[in-house]
Amino acid sequence: MSEQWKLICKVKDVPLSGARLVPRGLAWQELPGVALFRTDEESVFAVLETVDVEPRESVARRYSVKVEDCKVYLDLRELSAPASKAEAALAGAFGVATRVMAFG
Repeated sequence: MSEQWKLICKVKDVPLSGARLVPRGLAWQELPGVALFRTDEESVFAVLETVDVEPRESVARRYSVKVEDCKVYLDLRELSAPASKAEAALAGAFGVATRVMAFG
């Protein structure tokens, strides 16, 4: 499966303490988003948004991240894929389309 990178934000827009949330799903779907975390000046990782779990230590679903020219990109195909069996059932024949908010 080839990657389709989507510009999400600049690295500096991801806080060193805390996370930046990237929404997923259509307006009528309340899906967990993808949380971006920055570990240093140039390293960012992405996991499925979780409640009361430290994402850096969890087994939460991880997403591919590319950092290039101080910009953060996520793989659009990964964002569009259901993150769980429940999401797949919710999506049904329509699939899970994302509304990724990117700020360039």
